[in-house]
Amino acid sequence: ATRYNERERRPVTYVGLRTVTEFSHFRYEVVVEVEVKGRELRLDIHGLRAPELTLPHAGSALFETEIAGLEGTYTVVVSKLGREVNTFSIDIGAGRVLLLQNPEDRFVDLVTTPSEW
Repeated sequence: ATRYNERERRPVTYVGLRTVTEFSHFRYEVVVEVEVKGRELRLDIHGLRAPELTLPHAGSALFETEIAGLEGTYTVVVSKLGREVNTFSIDIGAGRVLLLQNPEDRFVDLVTTPSEW
């Protein structure tokens, strides 16, 4: 989803990743490096981080961020340790993010609204 960030005083786009694999003991955080180059959004996964609060909680590992200045159609390339790649296509505009293309065999889901958690 897109929204206006009051603190930064500009519109931002919410981008999140959720692992397809669910973990039985912790809800890990996915460590991701984000890079925007033209119409390509690269999300390079560097690993998982255990939660600071160590109470057991099963579920997918998660990553979320907000990126300013995105509008139009983008290719989203998610790479895992430089080996596996998932490629998505999204269209960003007027308060919404549409998922245009999903890879069939994927290791992450691209989350476009916070309510999908």
